[in-house]
Amino acid sequence: MSALQDFKKRKINKNWTHLQILSEIALLSDADGVTSKEERNSIEKKLALKKGKKRVDFGPNPPPVLPINFLNKIRHMHGKYIVRVIQKPLYKSDISKPECRFSIPVKQVQQEFLTKQEKILLDTCDSHKKKASRIEATLIDPSLTEKKISLRKWETKKKHHMYGSGNSSSSYSSSSYVLMNKWYNIVEENQLKKGDVVQVWAFRTAAAASASTSSSRLCFALVVVKRSPSDDQQEEEEDKESDHSDDKVLSRGIRFPLF
Repeated sequence: MSALQDFKKRKINKNWTHLQILSEIALLSDADGVTSKEERNSIEKKLALKKGKKRVDFGPNPPPVLPINFLNKIRHMHGKYIVRVIQKPLYKSDISKPECRFSIPVKQVQQEFLTKQEKILLDTCDSHKKKASRIEATLIDPSLTEKKISLRKWETKKKHHMYGSGNSSSSYSSSSYVLMNKWYNIVEENQLKKGDVVQVWAFRTAAAASASTSSSRLCFALVVVKRSPSDDQQEEEEDKESDHSDDKVLSRGIRFPLF
């Protein structure tokens, strides 16, 4: 089996330094005996591409509980049935002014927060406006300010390319709930940025003293769990990790193949 085939089965650390990349190539070469220059170059290129991808921080696991200041705010609003909907990092599309929406992929919803009637409503189309139906809701932003927000459901069609079978492709759809209506104002006012880890919680405020969620109003709370480090801080952390990793590699006395 060639080194290139061995490499395909290996797990790649996205934070490898260039020295670690060469070390991996050396280990593959030693394991297989002789490796061609073309194979080594192919391996090094693939490893370098893997290394170039930044890690995505999904926040602490298990997720933290709802902060007490938000809990007090919800109690002040006479809120009930509090559930965590999602914990996720903010992506570029979540903070984009033109897109102006926060995406909650349906498959990533952690706890059910919609009633049966609300699900049916979001799955229907407003024939008059020719748009997906929406639910008007209230959102508590990170500064504990109440904002009006709209919840909709989007269906996105995507193409999946299948290699090895004539480069054919198949289409599939993904569903997401989206918080809209002046969402970008919330982004600006709370200085949200790409990489921030946030939680969205849902709760109900009843118009009357009712134990049923069917006669209650849907509300949300947006909690910032972790702020994304600045570019300088991130580079400094990556440099520290790289220096530490390089010391470990050098201490093993790994020999490199001649190219």
